[in-house]
Amino acid sequence: MSYTDYDDFHGRKGSIGAHIDYDTVSIPGSLVERQQKRPYEGPDESLPDLVGSNVTDTVYLVNSSDFVHTWRKWLVGPFCFLYMAAFVTSYSTFIQYTYFKVQKDLYPNITQMNETGACDDVNKSSPDYQRQVKVQAQSSDWNTYTSLAVGIPAIFANIILGSCTDKFGRKFLFFLPCVGTLIRMTVTFVGIYLNINLEYFLIGYIIEGCTGQMFTMLLVSFTYVADITPQKGKQRSFGITMIELAIGIAVAGFSFSTGYFIQNCGFYYPILSAVIMMAINLLLVFLIPESFPPSKRNTGESTLQTLKTAYDLFIGSFNRGRRWMYNLILVVFMLCMFSVFGRGSVEPLYQLGEPFCWSPEKLGRFSAVRSLLQQICGMGLIKVFQKFMSDESIAMFGSCSFIAGYVIEGFAKTDLVMYIAPVVAACGLLTVPMCRALLSKLTRSDQQGAVFAAIAAVEATVNLGGSVIANAIYACTLSFNRGIIFFVFSACNAVGFLLLWIYKSGSLKRKTLEIR
Repeated sequence: MSYTDYDDFHGRKGSIGAHIDYDTVSIPGSLVERQQKRPYEGPDESLPDLVGSNVTDTVYLVNSSDFVHTWRKWLVGPFCFLYMAAFVTSYSTFIQYTYFKVQKDLYPNITQMNETGACDDVNKSSPDYQRQVKVQAQSSDWNTYTSLAVGIPAIFANIILGSCTDKFGRKFLFFLPCVGTLIRMTVTFVGIYLNINLEYFLIGYIIEGCTGQMFTMLLVSFTYVADITPQKGKQRSFGITMIELAIGIAVAGFSFSTGYFIQNCGFYYPILSAVIMMAINLLLVFLIPESFPPSKRNTGESTLQTLKTAYDLFIGSFNRGRRWMYNLILVVFMLCMFSVFGRGSVEPLYQLGEPFCWSPEKLGRFSAVRSLLQQICGMGLIKVFQKFMSDESIAMFGSCSFIAGYVIEGFAKTDLVMYIAPVVAACGLLTVPMCRALLSKLTRSDQQGAVFAAIAAVEATVNLGGSVIANAIYACTLSFNRGIIFFVFSACNAVGFLLLWIYKSGSLKRKTLEIR
């Protein structure tokens, strides 16, 4: 059966609500192709419910459902905001608590952070300086342990859970990361209250990793946006950027407030507030409607087949001719995210040590300024950039911004220069949503879960590897040049820029050949 005679079907269930100027819709392996193989019994037979991503989607035939018009689908934005607000509050608090706990265990006579005298006496042979280096090195080790505890299970969780969302829908995937992160926060809350040893905190991180951590939250959110936006044009990249913007507002606001919160109330109440926010977010999930109904799902595929779909997008023979595009963008994404996750792990230690010796309040203020510039101002300019630049060019511009910003941060010796670095790097994070959008646009609508599962798995892997490698480099270079790690981040983005240039040149040539 071919859906060509649209006028005969007007007014019936599953009928076309708009005239579309093409003869057939036949995408290999898609839902429409599978539905076309069903025998057609005549004009009295109702067409199946084919609910697509959008009324302009050219892959699915769409009937106008209640979901298309409901405002509740946009609750995905507040969901991301609340999740990241709670996550940032708990993450920032625990990093500083780890530093405080290590210092108290090693030197019980020191009652307050950064009052070791190391900042007043930068002589590297002085006892104060040596004590601070030891505290920083052990704090970095504990950051590595927590990264491993959450990162290893998160890699496998995101591969499995993300691929299964094309089979079971999106809704269940909103719940899992909230539950896992809430458990980890609760363990941290109890641990701080009881002043237990740091190794017990790893239990919460392992549980959170098994539910995918924040990477599953990002996976389902971006897949959801792909469901409700058309594949062509720039609406999808704009929608993905708006999710990044909501996340950026949460990161900026709560990075800033958490520093003051810790300074005035200690570590206990910030963690408690994170637990409350995540519990509220869990209730919000019940209001978000399903965007991928049963009529669109690959219910006939086994879990192993859904996993193979994600694998085949990047390596499979059916995708020959476009695999290089997938893999090139994925490598760019990996390099950019390595610098983002690595910086988040070592930067607080870098700023707690000499010559800065910042307090929690100063750490929060700087983090808020950086997030304000990169994740709000930079992301907020996306509509302006899209008027003059392609998605590939925006990504390249973001890489340049990060290259310069990291070089400045590596050379920084004063507070003023440290604040100049995020100003220069304000547009750096634009590379991330553009890579997500480019990969999504290359992918069929019924494989969006698979491609975002692959992205989430890579993101979890890079978070794990990035944190471990960055902390290892920082610990090894701490004694002679503490800024080397930022030069490594800059080099990664320089390689990403070159790969984006290759992608842009190659994709233009490919389009020219297709037109001919």
